[in-house]
Amino acid sequence: MDLNKILAATFCVLNLGVSLAAQDITALEKIGPVTSFVRSEKGLTLNCRDNSQVHLSILAPDLIRVRASFTKPIAEKDHSWAVAKDDWVTPRWNVKEDARSITVWTDELEVLVHREPLLIEFRDARTHELINVDEQPMAYDAKGLMTDKLFDPKAGRAVVVAKKLGFDEHFYGLGEKAARLDKRRDSFVNWNSDTPGYTEGKDPIYQTIPFYLGLNHGVAYGIFFDNSYRSYFDFGHSSQQHAWFGAEGGELNYYFFYGPSLKKIVSRYADLTGHMPLPPLWALGNQQSRWSYYPDTMVERIVREYRERDLPLDVVHLDIDYMSGYRVFTFDAKRFPDPKALTDKLGKQGVKVVTIVDPGVKHQPAAAGAPPASTSRPEFGPHDQRYYVFDQGLEKNYFQHRQSGELFIPKVWPGESSFVDYTRPEARRWWGDLHRAYTDNGIAGIWNDMNEPSDFVDQTGKNQIDVVSFDEGENSTHAKNRNVFALLMARATYEGLQRLRPDRRPYVITRAAYAGIQRYSTMWTGDTNSSWESLALNIPMFTTLGLSGEPFVGSDVGGFIGRGNPELLVRSYQISFLAPFCRNHKAIDGYDQEPWRFGKYYEDIIRKYLKLRYRLLPFLYTTLEEAHRTGAPLFRPLVLNYQDDANTYNLDDEFMIGADLLVAPIVKPDVTQRLVYLPKGVWYDYWTSRKYDGGSMIRIDAPLETVPMFVRGGAILPLGPEMNYVGEKPIDPLTFAIYPDEKGSAAATLYEDDGLTPDYKQGAFRRTTVSARQSGGTYQISLSAPQGSYKPGARSFSFIIKSEHSNRPARTIADNGSAQMIEVK
Repeated sequence: MDLNKILAATFCVLNLGVSLAAQDITALEKIGPVTSFVRSEKGLTLNCRDNSQVHLSILAPDLIRVRASFTKPIAEKDHSWAVAKDDWVTPRWNVKEDARSITVWTDELEVLVHREPLLIEFRDARTHELINVDEQPMAYDAKGLMTDKLFDPKAGRAVVVAKKLGFDEHFYGLGEKAARLDKRRDSFVNWNSDTPGYTEGKDPIYQTIPFYLGLNHGVAYGIFFDNSYRSYFDFGHSSQQHAWFGAEGGELNYYFFYGPSLKKIVSRYADLTGHMPLPPLWALGNQQSRWSYYPDTMVERIVREYRERDLPLDVVHLDIDYMSGYRVFTFDAKRFPDPKALTDKLGKQGVKVVTIVDPGVKHQPAAAGAPPASTSRPEFGPHDQRYYVFDQGLEKNYFQHRQSGELFIPKVWPGESSFVDYTRPEARRWWGDLHRAYTDNGIAGIWNDMNEPSDFVDQTGKNQIDVVSFDEGENSTHAKNRNVFALLMARATYEGLQRLRPDRRPYVITRAAYAGIQRYSTMWTGDTNSSWESLALNIPMFTTLGLSGEPFVGSDVGGFIGRGNPELLVRSYQISFLAPFCRNHKAIDGYDQEPWRFGKYYEDIIRKYLKLRYRLLPFLYTTLEEAHRTGAPLFRPLVLNYQDDANTYNLDDEFMIGADLLVAPIVKPDVTQRLVYLPKGVWYDYWTSRKYDGGSMIRIDAPLETVPMFVRGGAILPLGPEMNYVGEKPIDPLTFAIYPDEKGSAAATLYEDDGLTPDYKQGAFRRTTVSARQSGGTYQISLSAPQGSYKPGARSFSFIIKSEHSNRPARTIADNGSAQMIEVK
């Protein structure tokens, strides 16, 4: 099937905007008033006049779960694929009541429940100021008013929560949305969908992350609506009075986070749904891909071009054409006769290989008289008579079935196919163990694609409406399980790689996802267009994903669909060279867009930024470790760092890397100058070291060779030497570029580990604090004794004070592994 047919099949079926989102939620049945409550060690159960129940679980001083069941008691079973932590230590809390209300409070958060009607208010426990409040009682579709709008009316009934809309309230998050940073006055649908070539406003697209952050009068809160059914979020799009969220089935189950800082909420969300494990360091290197590089000699040629042209490269990707007839866990015998020899050869040049693995297993009953599949290296076939993956999955009953018991047979790249029921733990283990076909052949990482799951028969999911998943014994249908399919596939992949290579960090990339995906996979933003409009979306999409618990993100540099041009490609690299995932990728029928394809002038600019990325690796990796440890993303909107500055609330054409580097890219053609907003403080132009006072808008030149970049005064950027791949040479010297603030001070922390193994989890890392203070005409630099057991080897440290007019020489010392004081004159 060619790309145009795929696009046509996709866009003709996705029309979800007329479903629940268009319904007047005020017509739904409201939950009954509170008649009594029962206190337990961990919270309250509210009993309602209509036999409904609401449970308030006190998980942390700043985190409370609200779980409601309409017209019946709350079910004993309580399971979530997204939640990673359920062993919360109950904090100190109290409760009081009067005739009209019940109040629960912790040291940080106060919850006031009005008895009639049942309305919940969240307040600051110290100031009693209102944070968030119900606009109407929680509601459900008791009369079936929305039945004709549901994906599957048999799967459940709609549930809804409406909150009062603040006059100046701002909304962020919801994961991957083709939208601006501030979601106020917009509405969204969550239903994982294969949407190649999406543009701004297209919704839904690939992922479902039902978590958002609200910011009202500088005070932040968060809500995670843990419901995997098709869900809806309306942030004042349809009403001046309320914002609301709901789903087409399942429980009304949400977690309320209180800041008041955005960073605190993002961190607590990571505690709840899981912290991103550190990927291998080489995953931060430059990556090259297309649909598809084949045969093996073509892959070798691409790598050779990179090396001969002095362009950094760490990873090359193999798309679907490396397989034998699109059969996952196989290799085409003619195109890739010896994949281990290929990965060994590329490995000597510092290049890793990542292969795509789709969920569709070719539906291939064994031919009559077919010999048994090889038990030693079945990935090499032959596969024309029988296919070992299908044989095993069928025999073990690991594939999805319809309610009738019939095997579900969608169509994807292999033609008729089968999907694994990843809700079965034994099926996940089997799928993970199948990756031996890759690890034994030197494949370093796995790229999960088409995992919405895409189905060429019908992209809306209607063809799968009666597909049953085990789902912890519930045997539930597609309406509940579609949105978690990719999460569980990524989990199976990640855990399989852990078992197969316990001394190496798994590297998984995914297109589709549900909340909690960061525990198992990195992600990219799918099949984007080669257009300026798509490029402009990179910034709000990356920053939104970071706020939504997904720190390791990126897009196809230059765009995937359509013909780009050299200016677009250069400006794309000027964003992606700082994104965690930096990969150039192109469709099979798209014009070539490797860095050299448009001539030396453009290639030289791209080389400049790729070289700079590798110099910045110590800074990028330190910031990524912060994301792992705290949940605060590497690629940030300015509002995350400057929450008290209203100028940042809807600023989505600038971004920051960590707390220290501000970037203002060009996202329109033929533009060589732009306005840049600098928040309060001192800022340095990265290229010239010119100093600016923040809290103002400046006009800056931005010729094609230059992306405007500014370093926060008070920062210290750790820099390594130029290199063409991670590990090519020791990071020696390690340079600390010091940017003093208005008081002449600066500080930073450097994080290091071996970049390969999971040993960092057992303390095999090194954390070093560096600070600088001006004293007269000199700078006193303090280097702390490092924490952790990791030993980086002999090397030197170089310190340079950044100033527009000073030619102060760098000071270099040996790293002796202990605390030191250095004077720079």
